[in-house]
Formats: sequence, C-alpha cells, structure tokens
Amino acid sequence: MASLRARLAALVAVSIGVLMLVATVSVLFERWQETNTSLTNAVELAAFQLSETDDPSSPVVTLDRGVDPLTLTLDAEAGVIGQTGELDDQLETIIVEEIWALTTEQDQVLTIRLEDDAGDLVLSGVACVDQTLCDTVVVGASEELFVPFLVRNLGWVLGPTLAALVLGWLATRWLVGRSLQPVDAMRAELDRITATDLDRRVPVPETGDELERLGDSMNHTIDRLGSAVTANERFVADAAHELRSPIAGVKAALEIEAGRRPPAGEQEAGDSLLDESVRELDRAARLVDDLLVLARRDGATRAHRDVDLDDVVRSAVNQAASRHGDVQITQSVSPIRLHGDADALHRVVTNLVDNAARYGNGQVSVRLDHVDGGARLVVEDDGPGIPIEQRTHVFERFARLDESRARATGGSGLGLAIARELVDDHGGAITIGDAALGGASFAVRLPL
Repeated sequence: MASLRARLAALVAVSIGVLMLVATVSVLFERWQETNTSLTNAVELAAFQLSETDDPSSPVVTLDRGVDPLTLTLDAEAGVIGQTGELDDQLETIIVEEIWALTTEQDQVLTIRLEDDAGDLVLSGVACVDQTLCDTVVVGASEELFVPFLVRNLGWVLGPTLAALVLGWLATRWLVGRSLQPVDAMRAELDRITATDLDRRVPVPETGDELERLGDSMNHTIDRLGSAVTANERFVADAAHELRSPIAGVKAALEIEAGRRPPAGEQEAGDSLLDESVRELDRAARLVDDLLVLARRDGATRAHRDVDLDDVVRSAVNQAASRHGDVQITQSVSPIRLHGDADALHRVVTNLVDNAARYGNGQVSVRLDHVDGGARLVVEDDGPGIPIEQRTHVFERFARLDESRARATGGSGLGLAIARELVDDHGGAITIGDAALGGASFAVRLPL
C-alpha cells in the first residue's frame, strides 16, 4: 500500500493537474472565440475591399489566417460573373435571398452565419462601388469548431498540465515529507522501545501544532504503560517471592513427616497422598521459580559479556542428569565463545533438557557446534514428538499439548516460553523438528 506521503502527493498533483487542465481549456476557448471574431472581421474587410477593386469579376482575396475564402461576384440580375471556391445550389439561393437582395438597399456590409458540420460558414456581402462592373460581392469562410481547434492546440493543453502535475507531485511530496519527518522520528523511536526500556521517550517537535500534541500524547501513553508494566512486574515478583517461603516450609514439614513413616510393609494407603503432596509442592516451587525468571526478564535488560557456551552447556546438562537419574543423557559439546548472559543461557539449556527428559522415553541427546558463523545447540529426545501444527503453540506461556501428562510430569507450561524469550534476547532463534531418536528436536541458533 502506498505511503501517506505518496497518497497526498498524488492527490494534490491530480488536483493541480485538473485545475491546470480546466484553466488551459478555458484560455483556449477564449482564444478560439477571438479567432472566430477575427475571422469575421477579416471576411467583412475582404468583402469591402473586393467591392472597390477595378475588376471584381476576378476576385483575388486572401485572409490573414491563411484560410482560402469563398468569393462570389453578382450582377444586377443575381447572376454569377466571378467565383472562387465551390458553390452549391442551396448556398447560392441563400446568398441571393439573404445578401444580394439586401445590398441593393443599403451600403453597409451584411454578414450572416450558416451552420455547417465543419464549422459555421461566415458570409459577408457589400454592394459594388461601381455598379457598371457588378452589383454585389460576397466573401465567405468557415469557422473552425472548438473540438478540432482544441485538438490542433493539444500541446498547449497537455504541456502545462503535465508540467503542473509533475511539479505539484514533487513539491507536495517534498513538503509532506519534510512535515512528516518528526512523525518518522517518533515512529522510529517507538519501534526501538520494548518492555525492558519503557523509560525511553519519543522526540517531541516544538512546532506548536498537532505534531507536538501527538508526541506529548505518545509520551504520556508510554508513561502510563510503563507504570502499569512496573506495577505488574512488582506484583508478580513479590507474589512469587512471598510464595517461596510457605511452599518451602510446607514441603519440609511433609518430608519430615514422610521420614517418620513405618517400614514398607506397614505403610498405610494414605502415605501415597503424602508423596503426591510433596511432588505437587515441587511443581509449585518450579512454577514460582519460572514466574520469577519471567518477572526479572521483563523488568530489566541484563548486560551481556563474553561467555564460554560449552561450559554453560556442560554445567546445565550435568545438573539435569543428577535430577533425572533414570534418563540417559549424552552430550557432544564443541568449544564456543559468544557474547551473552551466562545465567540466561544456562536457563535455556536447563529448560530444554528438562523438557526432553520429562517427555522422552529415557534417552536425551545434547549437541553444541558451529554452524554458519554461529552457535547451534540441539536437544533431542526419544518421545512421541510434537505435531507440526502444534510446534508454534508450545512456545506460548502456560501452553500444554496434553494437560494430564503435563501435570503428571510436573510441567508448568512456562519452560519453553522462557527458553524462546531468552533466546530472542540474544538475537537468536529456536525451532522444532523431528529427532533422530524418534522424538522432538529443539534447535537453538545463536549469533557469535
């Protein structure tokens, strides 16, 4: 779609072109009327001059505009004694009735107009000065119709119109572009503002018009948005922080109670509920930790520095292996150094490996290598995989493909969302494919 600048320039250019077209046609119409008036005067003058010549029977008449006139010399009996140009019977009858009959009674030039498809025919007649030579002389010429006249002078119409259209388009585009420069600056600054830097403000032009008020409104909106985001972040962080202590206390109490249980043969059926409660508390603790990660990520921009990504991957994989003792985790790690946040990258690897361990069938593969000038981290499992139509949905916050299975494995629905957002912070991308082990394959690409 065309930009506002282009649309306004086109609108103004077309308007100027239409006005110029109307103006030039109006000027040409007046010129056409003046030309016809001049032709009438020239015909009348030629008739008068012909009436005073020594030999009216041999009329030789030229008009200033280069038109070949019709000339006719009549005797006292209305007989034609001299002629140039074609004369049909109907026209001869009109000349005799309308001009010859009247010139015998008055000395002035008589002029009539006859309608014709090629243009009105102007006829002027006057009595001869020497009645012994002739009685009446008539001179006629066809006026040009306006449309042929307009076509003949089309260059005078199109030239100024096109010039006005082009100049109007260029001038309007330049003027609108200059006027919209503050808008472009405000838009560019808005594009750079994210949830992590809501303290930035758009530049406000000191023009005293709508643009200045627009800039002020944008900054006021950012102020309100920043206040709302800050309040929300503070609430999430405070709530998550306050929940950690009671969850930890209840879990400790339950674990102590579980330690007092009788031997396996003497356990009651209710003991399984105690174990289930501990698992649910573990899940709640992980959910609180995830919420804290999101709150801290949305609330501030962390400084990036040089990071040995291979050390981060090994540390995260080793910790995951201790948490998932029944899962076989293999790793192939190449030395890679990049610019980033070590804690955030550690969280990415942890979330991906934990996800693969939960939903796989006992095997997880982790690879880190160089690809296309960047780093590639691939985490695969031997689980059921992820359908193609669900591969975008799994990165949404609190998204679960199988609610019952997610609860059974302790998933909160935030792990993959956190991983993708942290990867985005590093200018990378994360995609899902089919693993060689038969399950899902998560590939993370990071720029060095």
